[in-house]
Amino acid sequence: MKKILSLIALALSLSLHATHNRAGEILYQRIAPFTKVVNGLTVQVYTYSFTIIKYTNDGSSVADRCEDTLYFGDGERGVAPRINGSVCGDCSWPITCGVIIYNQNGYVVKKNIYTIVHTYAGPGNYLVRSLDPNRNEGVKNIPNSVNLPFYIESFLVINSFTGANSSPTFSFDPIDRACLDKCFYHNPGAYDIDGDSLSYELTTSRGADGNTVPGYFMPNAEGGTYTIDPITGLMSWCSPKFVSQYNLAFIVKEWRKNTSGIYQLVGYVLRDMQVIVLACPTNDPPTLQLPTDTCVEAGTLIDKVILADDPNQNTTLTVIGGGGAFSAPSPTATPFSVVSSAPLSFNFTWQTQCQHIRQQPYISIFKVKDNHSTNELVNFGNYSIRVVAPAIKNVSATPTGSDMKITWDLSPCNPANNPIVAYKIYRKGDCTPVVFDPCKPGVDPTLGFTNIGQTASTSTFFIDTNNGNGLVVGQDYNYLVVAEYSDGSLSYASAQVCSQLKRDVPILLNVDVLSTSANSGSVFVRWARPLTNNGNLDTLLFTGPYTFNLLHRSNGGTFTPIFSTSNALFYYTDTSFTHTLLNTNDIHHEYKVEFSAGTTTIGTSQKAHSIFLSAVGGDRKVSLNWVSQTPWINSNYTVFRKDPGVPGFVAIGNSSTTSYVDENNVVNRYEYCYKVLGNGAYSDPSIFKPLLNNSQEVCANAVDQTAPCSPTLNITSTCLGGSVKIDWNDVSKSCSDDVIKYILYRKETVSDEYVKLDTIQGSGNISFTFDYNDLVSSCYAIQSVDSSANVSAMSADYCIDNCPEFELPNIISLNGDGINDFFKAIKVRQIKEIDLHIFDRWGNLVYKTKDPYFKWDGKSIQSGLTISDGTFFYICDVYEPRVTGVKKRNLKGYMQVVK
Repeated sequence: MKKILSLIALALSLSLHATHNRAGEILYQRIAPFTKVVNGLTVQVYTYSFTIIKYTNDGSSVADRCEDTLYFGDGERGVAPRINGSVCGDCSWPITCGVIIYNQNGYVVKKNIYTIVHTYAGPGNYLVRSLDPNRNEGVKNIPNSVNLPFYIESFLVINSFTGANSSPTFSFDPIDRACLDKCFYHNPGAYDIDGDSLSYELTTSRGADGNTVPGYFMPNAEGGTYTIDPITGLMSWCSPKFVSQYNLAFIVKEWRKNTSGIYQLVGYVLRDMQVIVLACPTNDPPTLQLPTDTCVEAGTLIDKVILADDPNQNTTLTVIGGGGAFSAPSPTATPFSVVSSAPLSFNFTWQTQCQHIRQQPYISIFKVKDNHSTNELVNFGNYSIRVVAPAIKNVSATPTGSDMKITWDLSPCNPANNPIVAYKIYRKGDCTPVVFDPCKPGVDPTLGFTNIGQTASTSTFFIDTNNGNGLVVGQDYNYLVVAEYSDGSLSYASAQVCSQLKRDVPILLNVDVLSTSANSGSVFVRWARPLTNNGNLDTLLFTGPYTFNLLHRSNGGTFTPIFSTSNALFYYTDTSFTHTLLNTNDIHHEYKVEFSAGTTTIGTSQKAHSIFLSAVGGDRKVSLNWVSQTPWINSNYTVFRKDPGVPGFVAIGNSSTTSYVDENNVVNRYEYCYKVLGNGAYSDPSIFKPLLNNSQEVCANAVDQTAPCSPTLNITSTCLGGSVKIDWNDVSKSCSDDVIKYILYRKETVSDEYVKLDTIQGSGNISFTFDYNDLVSSCYAIQSVDSSANVSAMSADYCIDNCPEFELPNIISLNGDGINDFFKAIKVRQIKEIDLHIFDRWGNLVYKTKDPYFKWDGKSIQSGLTISDGTFFYICDVYEPRVTGVKKRNLKGYMQVVK
């Protein structure tokens, strides 16, 4: 509040010398030094240079500001001198006097630039503000604008985790011209030197307290449309309806990824701009034709043709560019301001380099302006260029035992303004070539690669150990390497490099369950010998005898040897074994093969275990799931079923996953038996395939354990009817076709427990009538029950309430004529109790009762005598039974007694 009051006080103090503000914004940039040493420790320094840019009217009757005040948002403020234009007598040396940028059709615009430096004590969120007491006169959408303050603000976030930040800046002034009844376009040409993502949104012009100035309205309130593109910043107003001046405002927000990879707001600038609308019936806006947005590798020379034209004859066009590539780190795009008769064409050129690599594209804004004598019209276009780091070169993959060593050359693009922070390594298990999208750097997840690790920015190798499990002999391994930069951007992926481990150890081919039993089951195990050709097992170096030891474990226990074969001649060794007397019913079995030459252990195969199947019966279905952990890839599984009373298994379906739901003519309460056949292969085409391996057999009963759906109640009742008609939907027609009955429940109040009201047999019986004596208030709920005795969840409560009535008369006549001889309620319905007290005019109690059906003859409870004529007063608490409980209603009134 103190800050707001100080702004208002400043406005009042300046009002005698008001400057007539048209437009403006506040920009900021962090400047050196970024650190300092305090007591031997290096600490951050948060110093910012602020630039206030204001566009004002000018003339002898208009006050001029040589200095401006800026509020830094931390309780401090400072006075900023004007720095643009020439030194003149209006301001003390060396303060300058601004620059006239427009003087046409009676409108004068002066641009004023003020700068000041401020150091903040530490991180925080700071709202930086500037205020001037008066806007210029005659703004159509700000009534009485000349007497209303001009306010602009920017939001500065200082965060040690997201790094230094500077505001976006603008390529084009916030003063523009428009034509009556013709679409108006404006783009600020915003760019961010930090490479932050920018978004745009419309807002209102603000006053002294930072709130919308009184009476402000958006221009589309007069008809038409008014929008801003949240990504490109193109403002569109179709179309102005009056010749006048309008103030339009928008906010440009900066977004940056935090350490969690989520974009967060790091600052914004509020820009208040002015549009001068004139009548120019003979002028139409010019047009631009720009190249298609693109993504290029750093080092690419961009040389594109841009075309501009105008629908009007004998027009001279001016085309300028701003933002994007024109504001990139040096070298920027070649600056230009082309002036020529329409149509015109020219070349846009930009030599991209490594320092241009960043996550966000460079969006260059092109502005074309005609030379109409009454009012110049403009149009805008965007050309987006994303500069991507080049692919990492000379990637290789070399097997080292059961691991793979990936090497590469350091990237030649490692700029100081956006250095490499890591190299990321990706892998997939086949050598299929892939095609990369030039606008999707890195590795698209849809290509099948997995990020398996990363290294420091100075490293040129990575050892792939498959998380310590070793890679699989016989499988292909396809690698990519990508550089990651400090802003989160990624290089193009390297060329694919595919490799395999040496075939100098055995390869398991089968772990096939032959029979299922609790104690006499059997599993067939087969393996392939190592290869003895070049690059694999050297039998001259490793001489026989050659020994294969088959090891086994079950349910994750310890491996123990179960079979060994040895021969002095390599190719005379056995390569299969049938493991018998096993419990294959309840546990899975896992195997691996050790290989040695003489006394030297060469290595061990990868582990593989039998497919272990489980089955769970459901309502007319059986759900199957299995576990399959093998070094080869099972691409498909065939599911077999044995029906009740049938001797053999029959294939019923296939699955590419490790689950299957059998709903094919499954009947409840019958037992079905299953087994699964895996169909797999190694990616090495020289290895035998297909590799077919069975699971154990498993049986399950189909049983309905699924509760049916809950019905939905609908109740019809009246307070006078004496009965309640309850209806519900037939759930057997929608989701539970074996429903056999419904259970209906009732409770008198919402806080009571439900009590069973009745059981209604048959799914098609969907109504019930409940007769009541007095109170209709109740809650009802219902459940459905199916043929397997599964009970649905309770339906939603359906509650109905009483409609009580209680009304007293206002006159009685105690004259014995049989008319109104008693004081009693003239309406009583569904009333539990009352508490009635009647008093005479002196406050003496003459009658009381709790009976809602009372009948008072007018005799006083004090004297026993009939009361006299006159006015008597009553108070009465009426206790109304409701479905939520008894509610008390208070009545106060009087009655007139006559005789």
